[in-house]
Parts: sequence; C-alpha cells; structure tokens
Amino acid sequence: VASDKRFDQKQVIYSQGDPFQSLHVVKSGAVKTYITDSCGDEYITGFYLPGEIVGLESIAGRKYLSTATSLTDSYLCKADYAELAKLRKNNPALSDWAVNLFSQSLASGHDFFNCLSHHSAISRLATFILLISKRTSRSEHHQLNFTLPMSRQDIGNYLGLASETTSRTFSRLVDNNCIEKKNRQINIIDLTQLIRLSAIDSSL
Repeated sequence: VASDKRFDQKQVIYSQGDPFQSLHVVKSGAVKTYITDSCGDEYITGFYLPGEIVGLESIAGRKYLSTATSLTDSYLCKADYAELAKLRKNNPALSDWAVNLFSQSLASGHDFFNCLSHHSAISRLATFILLISKRTSRSEHHQLNFTLPMSRQDIGNYLGLASETTSRTFSRLVDNNCIEKKNRQINIIDLTQLIRLSAIDSSL
C-alpha cells in the first residue's frame, strides 16, 4: 500500500495532468505544488511540511491538478490510492479519518485564500508566517523559531506579491519588531502584534 522514497531538492514528484494514482505524505523536508497556465507561467498553489499529505485535491478528478516538486531534500511516503480505497471500505474509522483530514485541508486553504483576496501585503505575509509557524509546531501552539523551506520568490508567487514587495514587507515586519529574520530563519518576537497585523483572529 505504501512505500518511502527520497527526493532530491527540486525533483518532480508528479506532474500536472498525470493520472492520479497516489497520495504522498511528507516525512521530512518540504514540497510545493504549482499549476502552469497556457502561457507557461507558474502559480504556486501550496506548500507542504512534515506530516502533511500532498495530492488530496486531485482525488475527484483522477488527474493531478498541479505539479509537485521537493523544496529541499525530502522523504515522502507514497500511498497507492486504489489500495487505500479498498482498506477504507472495510474500515469505517479509516474512512472517517480521511474525510476529516480532507475537510481540515479545505478549511485551511479557504481561510488563507480569503486573506489573499481582501488584505494588504503586510496582512498576507503576517498570515503566512503565522500559518507556517503553527504547521511547523504540529500542535495548537505557534513555533516561534523556524526555517522557511521556500524562497522569497516562491512566497511572493503564492501570496500574489512581486518579489520586491515581499522583500520590503519582510523588512517592515522586522522594523516593527514583529520578527527577526536571518536568511530563511524566522524568529517571532511579538506574536500578539503579528496576529494583529494578520488577516486572522487570535484563536489561530
């Protein structure tokens, strides 16, 4: 049903339009997904950290909706979906778990893209940092010190911001004493202020 595989940095895991066959669980490292339009432009649709599942959105259409590549050297657990479906039929608990997992994934994505549509650059970036912080901790609490596995350019693409705007917005968060930043290492100094600047409520 499942097997582990190592992927080098920037290695393609699956490509947009390929037949959907497997889900991939990130065991270590990080993954990004992106779509390519008819002009060849790429738009990042998601980042995946350890413990998260890549490919859930492609189940219904039976084709991968995006291309997935590893941001760093990564280990992924590849799970054959047809075999998982067989197990799910005979195990109601597994079925409930899968539905809950998919629902959580959709809810998280909805909250974030609502932020993209209605808020400023600083709100978008503050929200992004908070979400990565919480996902890194894999708990209800924020991880205050963490390393971003994605580049500034990738963050800007995902947030709908130019690279220069992303850089300036990081500088604003540093100048406002919300965070410290050294290369890709982030240290959240003032969590309360970062939440206030973000597009989310304090319950996150």
